[in-house]
Amino acid sequence: MKHIFVRLAAAVAAAAFALSLAGCTAGSGVNSFTWFVEEIPANLDPQIASAPEDVLACTNLYGGLVRLDASGQPQPDLCEGWSVSADGLTYTFTLKPGLTYKAARGEDTAYAITAEDFVYAFRRVFSAGTGSPYAVEFAAIAGSGEVLAGLAGPEQLGVRARDERTVEFTLSQPDDDFVRKLALPGAMPCDQAFFESTGGSYGLTAAATLSSGSFYLYNWTSGGLFLRREASGGLVDSLRLVQNTGSAQSAQDLILNERCTAALDASGQPTQLRAVPYTDTTWCLLFNTGHPALASGLLRQALAAAVRLAGLPADGGLYAPASGLVPDGLAVGSLDYRQAAGDPSPSLNSAYALYRAARDSVSSADLMGITLLLPEGSGLTRAAEAVNSVWQRELSLFFSLEEVPQAELEERLAAGDYTIALAPVTCTDGSVYTLLRSFGPEGLTGFDDPVYETLLAQAAAAGSSEVRCQLLAQAERQLLAGCAAVPLFAQHKRLLLAGGVEGLVFDPYGPVLDLTWTTKQ
Repeated sequence: MKHIFVRLAAAVAAAAFALSLAGCTAGSGVNSFTWFVEEIPANLDPQIASAPEDVLACTNLYGGLVRLDASGQPQPDLCEGWSVSADGLTYTFTLKPGLTYKAARGEDTAYAITAEDFVYAFRRVFSAGTGSPYAVEFAAIAGSGEVLAGLAGPEQLGVRARDERTVEFTLSQPDDDFVRKLALPGAMPCDQAFFESTGGSYGLTAAATLSSGSFYLYNWTSGGLFLRREASGGLVDSLRLVQNTGSAQSAQDLILNERCTAALDASGQPTQLRAVPYTDTTWCLLFNTGHPALASGLLRQALAAAVRLAGLPADGGLYAPASGLVPDGLAVGSLDYRQAAGDPSPSLNSAYALYRAARDSVSSADLMGITLLLPEGSGLTRAAEAVNSVWQRELSLFFSLEEVPQAELEERLAAGDYTIALAPVTCTDGSVYTLLRSFGPEGLTGFDDPVYETLLAQAAAAGSSEVRCQLLAQAERQLLAGCAAVPLFAQHKRLLLAGGVEGLVFDPYGPVLDLTWTTKQ
C-alpha cells in the first residue's frame, strides 16, 4: 500500500496552456492545472485502472469512502465517518446524505450514490472476469479468496449494505492498513444499473462514465483528458492531462514557458522552481540467473563481493550510494520500510574464495560471451567500467561493456536477453511487495528461490503492517544474499512546480496528483 505524500505550498503565478482539444477553450476554467502524461488515459473504470495515467485520472474523477491527505492519512470523503469493532474485523461507514453521480460535462443524473454501489464495486473487484489489480490489496475481506476462485457466490463476500447509507466490511483477519486502502481506485463506488447499461464500455467513453468525485469529465479526445469542477474560491477548477508531443524542452523550461503546471525531473540541474525531492529508483547490477554461469549462486556472490572493493564513481547530483534494493521513503502501512527493515546487505566471503568454489560447477566455456549491459546517457559509464575493472583485477574475468538506448535496454531485460545489466529498478506503485515480486521466477532476473517465494506469499497474506514489513525485509535480504541483484545507487528525482499552487497532494509512485484541495490564488 502506498502513501508517501507531499503537500505543496508556494507564492502564486498563473500558468496557461493552449490545448488543441475540441471545445476546451470554452471550458478551460479560471484556475487550470496541466500535467503531461506519456499516454492519454484510456480506461476510467476504477476497478480495472492500473496504468499511471488512468490511476491519476481516476484519483480526481472519483470519490470514495475516504481520501488520503497530505500526510497519507485517510480523511472522510463520501462518508461522514466510520467505526471499527474491538477485534478489528468489522468496519462500518456512514455515507453523507444526498450523494449523486455526475455525467460528462457536469450534467446531473438520477443515479444516487448508495451503500449498494460500494458492495457492487467490491463484487466486481473479486469477480475473476474483471481481472482487477486491486484484489490483492483487499485480500483480508472475508470470503474474498473463495469468491475470486469461483468457489463461492458474490453474496458471500464480506461487504454488506445495511441500509442505503451504511456500508459494512467484514474481514477474515485484521488489516491495520484497510482504511487507507479504501482510497484506491478499486474501492470507488459503481452503480450496477448504470454499469450494465453501458454494454461492456463502462469507463471507456465519456458517455459510459459517471463521476463520484469533486471533478467531472468535461472532454476526452485523442489529444487529452480534461476534468472540470465548479469554480469555488481559489480552487483549481480544471485539470488537463495531455501529451507533450515533440517538445525537447526540460521540465523546468516547460513550466517556465507555461506549457504545464508541474513536471517530474531527474536532471539534477539547478532550478528556480519549487522542487520536491523523492527517490523511486535504485540502480542495480542484475544477473540473469538463467545463464549457465550466472545460475551459480557462488559465482554471483563472487561478483558481488568483488564490486564492494571498487570505488564506484557517479554523478553526485544524480546518484547516492543505495541503502538497499527498496528505495528510501516507501511505507508498509504506517511504517517507514527502509527504517524498519534496516540494512539488507549480505555478509559475503572473499570474492576470490567464492569464485574458486564456483569454478567447480562453472566451466570456462560458460564464462565466454558475458557482457555488462547499460543504458546510454545514464551517467554511469565510469561506474560500469570500474565494476568491470575490479572483476578483471580480482577474478581475472574479462567481460565486455555494451551501451544501448534505454528503450532497447528495457526490451532486452523484459525478454531476458542479457547476461549482466546495470539497470534502473523503479518502484511504480509505492508497494514494497510489488517491487520485490518483480524479481521472482518470471521477473527481472528469474530468481527462483523457494524461501523467497514463501516469504512473499506470507507477506501478502499478513494483516499486520509490522509483520508484513518484517516478512518483506526477510525477502529482500534473501534476494540480496542470493546476489541476483546488487544495489549500487539511489537516483535523486524531484517534482518541479509552478508558483502559486497550494494544497496539492503528490504521491511520486504512479505518479499520483490529487487536486481535490488544490488552490491557485
